[in-house]
Amino acid sequence: MPDPERIAHVLIAAVLAGGREILGARLAGTVDARYKDAKEQVTLADEKSDAAILAVFQSRLPAIDPEISFHLEESGVTGERGAKIAGADPLDGTNHFATNGTAYSVMAHYVEDGVPLVGVVFQPEVFLPLAETTGCIGRLVFGISGGGAYVQRTEFTGEGFALRNLRRVTRRAPPQTRGFVACVPFGTKMTGEERERAARVHASGIIASTTGVGGAGGNVMLSIFGGQDVYANFGAGDDLDLIPPQVIAHEAGLTVWGLDRKLPVWHVRKQPFIVAPTPEIAEMFFQAAGL
Repeated sequence: MPDPERIAHVLIAAVLAGGREILGARLAGTVDARYKDAKEQVTLADEKSDAAILAVFQSRLPAIDPEISFHLEESGVTGERGAKIAGADPLDGTNHFATNGTAYSVMAHYVEDGVPLVGVVFQPEVFLPLAETTGCIGRLVFGISGGGAYVQRTEFTGEGFALRNLRRVTRRAPPQTRGFVACVPFGTKMTGEERERAARVHASGIIASTTGVGGAGGNVMLSIFGGQDVYANFGAGDDLDLIPPQVIAHEAGLTVWGLDRKLPVWHVRKQPFIVAPTPEIAEMFFQAAGL
């Protein structure tokens, strides 16, 4: 098996390269938002980030293991898809980004046989946006299965990112309440059954306040670092959105479940997913959804 730490270094370099392209598009005023189908937006920033991430993957991952194939949101699958896959969402939360939001993410992951081993989530503007300073401040978070989760502050230098203050990420104390601050999204990617599950949760009274930032990566980061207690995605996300924050949340000590109430394994592109402070709270949301 390839060394997950070596792969993590490559994934970190890749999301930083993608983030640099996103900020470059923002600075140049060339975001160029449009619809790639009737339901989903894409921007020039998505495409530039995708190309930059793919270039890092192609230049560095074959030296670690030539059997690793690549799957990116915009460029698709590169190489023969096997058990070892490096994936990336070059701009998670495109709709949010296109409306000048700053909680979007650049994400990458590594899986073997569907089991997530490394996840990286980069939010270049989450603390201080580019609209305020060209030295915008963000957050890089990564997790390695069995090795913990870590966060670093980032500062854009114009050519790249300075990384500061590496620290371990651990779970916050769970709330002592039966009404939770939560994001339970509705989205155009959801089936009717998935919408019904989400609607039942909203109608149950378990949600004290509704939150959300328009992207799975950003929403899981809120559940880890503060801003909401629970992220329950009953069908709006897929593997490229959810695998990276899954590794981080699990390594930080949160409960991450699929519908079988186990840590998700990704032999499919799309499946429901919950991040909660404890199994008991996750179960409360599943019961509310009728699961």
